[in-house]
Amino acid sequence: MPELPEVETVARRLQARLLGAEIRAAEVLWPRTIVYPQPPERFAMEVSGGVVHRVGRRAKSVVVYFDDGRVLTVALRMTGALIVAAPGTAPDPHARVVFDLADGRQLRFRDARKFGRIGLYPGRGRRRVADVFARHGPEPLAPSFSAARLAGRLRRRSARLKTLLLDQSFVAGVGNIYADEALWRARLHPLRRADTLTEAEIRRLHRAIRAALREGLAGGGASYRDYVDPDGEPGLAAERMRVYRRTGEPCFRCGRPIERIVVGARATHYCSRCQPAPVEPASVDQQP
Repeated sequence: MPELPEVETVARRLQARLLGAEIRAAEVLWPRTIVYPQPPERFAMEVSGGVVHRVGRRAKSVVVYFDDGRVLTVALRMTGALIVAAPGTAPDPHARVVFDLADGRQLRFRDARKFGRIGLYPGRGRRRVADVFARHGPEPLAPSFSAARLAGRLRRRSARLKTLLLDQSFVAGVGNIYADEALWRARLHPLRRADTLTEAEIRRLHRAIRAALREGLAGGGASYRDYVDPDGEPGLAAERMRVYRRTGEPCFRCGRPIERIVVGARATHYCSRCQPAPVEPASVDQQP
């Protein structure tokens, strides 16, 4: 699933390609993709005429702001991609929603597994975009996400660090890839309890989360399966990973082979020397 660096890359590149673009018409090819408004025919009618004012990101969703105050949210989920197609480009069999632009281009939401979701919300009123993200935690790359703020959130939680970093209500945008990368950078075991961290360890984790995400963003995101940018190009960040999907390969810091365990049903990669196990026993399914 695309995480913060991948979704931010998509948003930034769409901003450069769609600023000022007008949606002339929309076709919903897979009705379940649309979460609001319903029915999908209403969505297609209401989104038509929208002029793109800005494209941004919140958590793992692309957010398109129109000049009349309405907001389009696109959750890419497992296999979703937003592709800008030139006039005359052949139809995409995996396109679920197609937006026809006034200049002849198309913005296509491609989603092979059909888990992605799109919504159109008014700037004000009962169903606002703020409500969509109300349960999400802080943005880890925002200036307001300080080490002190992280400390306050950690000290109230007894969950394992890997599980907590995947919780979108704790911090937004971090997923399996960058949780592993951040914990390796911070020299913290994935099964360490959050409320046992020292102040120095919290500062390390804060720096590590931001550094891992920034490196992923600098590489244009990580393409392991389906992720591509709006031009259909893969990201290069996978080449820079320290631990993720490097099971059995030497740790870049100490040389010990990277190990793989399962934490909360998620594959987790770490170095047993650089990230020492917590003293207390923890139940986890070991994987070869």
